[in-house]
Amino acid sequence: MELILSIIIAAVFLVLMVIMFILGYKEALKTKVEDPLAVTDGEMFGEGWDKDTFVEFEQIIDILGREPNEDEIRIFLGLVEEGYHGETLLQKFLEELKKHQHH
Repeated sequence: MELILSIIIAAVFLVLMVIMFILGYKEALKTKVEDPLAVTDGEMFGEGWDKDTFVEFEQIIDILGREPNEDEIRIFLGLVEEGYHGETLLQKFLEELKKHQHH
């Protein structure tokens, strides 16, 4: 009896896994990215970044007068992941950079 019950539970999980895979695969095909770093009109667009983000990144390079180091990039990417963009992203980055420089 226990064997039959365990086979039934395993079959249910297998069917659910297949259904979830199919649903996820369809969604992944909709949002498939051929080249995450595609060059368009001389500007680089990465996966998950919109044009505002790249404009702000270029402004940060102009403000710093150099390419950002690893810590600065980590701060920038963290803010992008949190959902900041546009002028807010630039302001938050500068605030975080000041905090980071004090420590």
